[in-house]
Amino acid sequence: MEIEQYINLLKSSSPAPGGGSASALASMFSASLNSMASLLSLPRKNLSQNHERYNSIIKNSEKDIDELKILMDEDEKNFLDIMDAFHIDKSSTNRNQEINNAIKKSIITSWKIAIASLRGMENALYLMGKGNKNLITDNISSVYMGYSGVHTSLSNIGINLKFYHGEAYSFSERVKLKLFNEISEDIMDKAKNYEKNVLR
Repeated sequence: MEIEQYINLLKSSSPAPGGGSASALASMFSASLNSMASLLSLPRKNLSQNHERYNSIIKNSEKDIDELKILMDEDEKNFLDIMDAFHIDKSSTNRNQEINNAIKKSIITSWKIAIASLRGMENALYLMGKGNKNLITDNISSVYMGYSGVHTSLSNIGINLKFYHGEAYSFSERVKLKLFNEISEDIMDKAKNYEKNVLR
């Protein structure tokens, strides 16, 4: 889908695509900026000791971009599947199971977006300290975009868990949410410190 077509859908009255899909797009921008920053760091002779990491970021960013394109569509479909499950007649014996199945699929997609987004944040943070210093504002943009992907995904998971029927699964997912959130906030705090130093 072309970006203009996507934005027209996003700004329309249709509930899908929504925030989850948009967060995947933001994380694609994060990965793209990381790739650019790495490519523009490679020619610097004074940064030759980091070439292996730059090449790894370029390669993995390309993989993340390809995956996030798929996850954008998955997120939209998952939302519609959840809505369909909730519209099953309440007298149906398998309604709760259908809702659970749809929610689990959505949560899996959200975790994939969150993981790719966190990787974008980690790479941006690395490039802030070890990359081409002329690209620091691009690194800052990347880490914020990656953070939006993480934060939105975790929020979507938390909201979906409210409608899940089953305490054990919900509890284990909430433990994961807490730990993942702590990791992302730690990266963000470090990135903000770099940002403050730049703006001084």
